[in-house]
This record gives sequence, structure tokens and C-alpha cells, in this order.
Amino acid sequence: MAKTATLNLRVSESLKSKLGLFAERTQRTPSAVAERAMEAFLDRELEMLEAVEQSREDFREGRTVSHEDAMARIRGTIDRHRSDGPRSKT
Repeated sequence: MAKTATLNLRVSESLKSKLGLFAERTQRTPSAVAERAMEAFLDRELEMLEAVEQSREDFREGRTVSHEDAMARIRGTIDRHRSDGPRSKT
């Protein structure tokens, strides 16, 4: 099991109630629910931040596509798929 640490934080009464309700309904402790929720949130947000940082780096290095070129590619892809016709369900 991973090492744990204590974290004290202030939350609204309504959030505390929601946490308690969810913990009770899922038969988990409020600490376990809060840890899982924070981990999922932070993983998602950190991934987003990394993507933004990569995008900024791409822009600085000139790795970009004009809006017109991007839209032309998108329209071309849509047109190709439309011309394929409906797909059979096999």
C-alpha cells in the first residue's frame, strides 16, 4: 500500500454532505471517496495542462496548420466517408 499523508482542507457544508452521502451509498469512507475524486480530477487536469503546453511549444516552433487548411482536410475526410455510402451491418 502507498504511503499516506494527512491533508486538511475547507469545503462548503453542501460539498461535505455530498461526500458523506456518496461515501455512505458506496460503502466507502469519505477519505477514500475524496482521495479517488481528487486523483481523477488532478490526473485529468494535468493531462490537459500538458496538452496545452505541448500546443504552445508546437506554435512557437511553427508546427501549425492554417484554419483554411485544417477545414479543407476535415471537409475532405467528411466527403470521403459520405461517398463510401452506408455501411452494411455484418
